Amino acid sequence: MKIELVKRGLDAFLAIQNTRYLAGTTAAKAVIVPADGAPVLICSRLELDQAKRESWIRDVRAFSRWRAPLRPGERVSFTDPWRLIVDCLREFGARAVGYDRGGREFVRKLRAAHEASYRELPELMLKLREIKSREEVALLQRAAKLAVNGMRCAKESVAVGRTELEVAAEAEREMRIAGSEGTPFPTIVASGRNSWLPHASATGKKLRRGELLVVDLGATCEGYVSDMTRTFALSPTRRQVKLIEIVKWAQVSGIARVRDGVKAKEVDGAARAVISRSGYAKFCTHGMGHGVGMEVHEPPGLAPDSKDILREGMVITVEPGIYVPRLGGARWEDMVLVKKDEQKRLTKQL
Repeated sequence: MKIELVKRGLDAFLAIQNTRYLAGTTAAKAVIVPADGAPVLICSRLELDQAKRESWIRDVRAFSRWRAPLRPGERVSFTDPWRLIVDCLREFGARAVGYDRGGREFVRKLRAAHEASYRELPELMLKLREIKSREEVALLQRAAKLAVNGMRCAKESVAVGRTELEVAAEAEREMRIAGSEGTPFPTIVASGRNSWLPHASATGKKLRRGELLVVDLGATCEGYVSDMTRTFALSPTRRQVKLIEIVKWAQVSGIARVRDGVKAKEVDGAARAVISRSGYAKFCTHGMGHGVGMEVHEPPGLAPDSKDILREGMVITVEPGIYVPRLGGARWEDMVLVKKDEQKRLTKQL
C-alpha cells in the first residue's frame, strides 16, 4: 500500500471503511497508514482489548468521550475520535491525506483542525483488494465450503408446504453451526412468482408443485464472504427444466473464458450468448457476475459495458440468470478463482 501512497503523492491514508482489511479486527474505528512509518489503529476504549488481541497492528490507540478510572497500564485519550485522528496526522506531519470514506462534516472537522489537502480515494483500497493473497484465498475457500454446506441443507429442506423462510432458516442454521460468522446478505429463497424477482426476499409463501425455487446464500469466514446460487424445481414442466439447463450451460460457457488477462465483458458475453441463442435475451437483466472478497459485491464487474480486466488472484462469481414471468426464474452461481491459464471453482457442485 505504501507504494501506492508514494505514487499518488500522499503522506498518509486514513481508512474508515476498510479497517478490517487493514487491521484484521472489527474493533478498529480507523486505521492510519503513513507513507513512512508504522500504521496506527484507532479504537474505542470499549474495544481496546479486542483490538490488541486480534490485530497485527501494534500501535493501538484508544479514545473515550468521557473520563473514567484507568486500569494499570491502560492508555486512553479522553477525546472525540476525530481529534485523536488529527493528533496522529500531526505526528506524521501529513500534508497530503487520502481517505476511503468520510461524511462532509467529518472532513470539515479534519480540515479545520489540521491544515492539509484531503482527497477521497475509495478506488485506492478497491484496487488493493481486487487481487487476493494466498491467505485471503484460503479464507474465501472456507467461506465457499460453508456456503456449499448451507446449500446442501437448503436442497434437503425443499418440500411442498414448507415456507421460503423455513428453508432460509435451515440453511443459515447449518452455516452458523459449521462456523459462519453470519450471512453477508439476506438469504434469498424465492419460489413461484417470487423466483422471477432477481433480488426477492424470503417470505412466508409456501412451496408448491410446478414451481421453480431460487436459493441465493452466502457465509462469512474471518470477514471474507461467499456467494452461491442454485435453482431447484418441484415437479417442473419441461420448459422449466429447460430454463435451468440453459443457465447452467451459460455458466459453463462463461467460466470457460475465465483466466488472467481476459476482459471481464468477454466472460459476460460468452454466458449471455448462450441465453440469447436460446431466445431468452430479454429476460436476462443483470451482469454475469462480480468480484467477491470482504464484501459480496466488489470489482471487477462482469457486464457488457465492463472495462475491467481479469487478473490472476481475483475471485469472482459467474451467475447467469433468466427471469420469465409466469414461467419462473432460474439462476446458477459459483465462485471462481482466476489463475494464469485457467480457473478454479471454489463452490462445488451439489
